[in-house]
Parts: sequence; C-alpha cells; structure tokens
Amino acid sequence: MDKKLIASELASDLLKMMGASPKIETEETDGHIRITASVDDAGFLIGKDGENLRALQHIFQLMFIKKTMEPLISGGLILDINNYYREKENFLQAFAKNTAQKVLDTKKPVVLDPMPAFERRIIHLTIESIEGVASESSGEGSERRIIIKPK
Repeated sequence: MDKKLIASELASDLLKMMGASPKIETEETDGHIRITASVDDAGFLIGKDGENLRALQHIFQLMFIKKTMEPLISGGLILDINNYYREKENFLQAFAKNTAQKVLDTKKPVVLDPMPAFERRIIHLTIESIEGVASESSGEGSERRIIIKPK
C-alpha cells in the first residue's frame, strides 16, 4: 500500500468535494507525508487564521486513517493549501527566534498569546535549538499558551 499515493488521492477528492480544482504535490520525509495543494480561490478553504484548513486537515487525517487502517504519528500527515502552513511555519520560527533573543537580552520570561497546538509545536521545536532559553506550555484548551524563559 503506497501511503503517499493514497494521501494524494484523498486530498484531491476532498478538495474537489469542496469545489476546488487542486494541483497536488506530495512530499515524504522520515515517514511524514506533506500534501501541498494549489488552488485558485484558497480563502474559503483556509478560512480566518487557518480555521477552515485545520478542520479540513482533521477530516483528511480521519479519511486517511479509515482508508489505511493505521494510526498516524503526531504531525505525520499534513494537508497544506497554497503553502499556508509552510509560510506560517517560517513566520513562527522567526518569531520564536526574535522572542528568544528578547528573553536573552532582558533575562525576563515572555508569555505568548494563546495558539493552536500546531503553532505551539513549531515554537517549542525552534526554542529547543536556542542556547540559554526554554519553553513551556501553560493553560487549557483554546487558552493554552507558551512561556519562553531564560534557563
């Protein structure tokens, strides 16, 4: 069973059901599959702050699990539309680095605004690679946020 092909076909089918005519690119690295769909009018599919895309991502993952009958590893299957997530990752990595520098300069912790798990994960992974700072999550549900502090 070619998981990459299955993911590509499922993404195409899902987006066509949503009225899009996607051009699909598929990447596989370290067991992770990233589907990048290029569509003409992505606004509806992405939604405000990526809310619709997160919902599509969830549906897409459920479809994939049902089709393959295998559980997913965290972050193992990503549906990206017009590189929304890739650009968000780049922005969040730069934001985390800038905030870490602020923490290093002031020696004071910085509490970030609440954000979805996908975004928190990128911040945590970026902070892990920076000497002298650490990150931790605080809060529950939609109020969960990250605190970046000096080590």
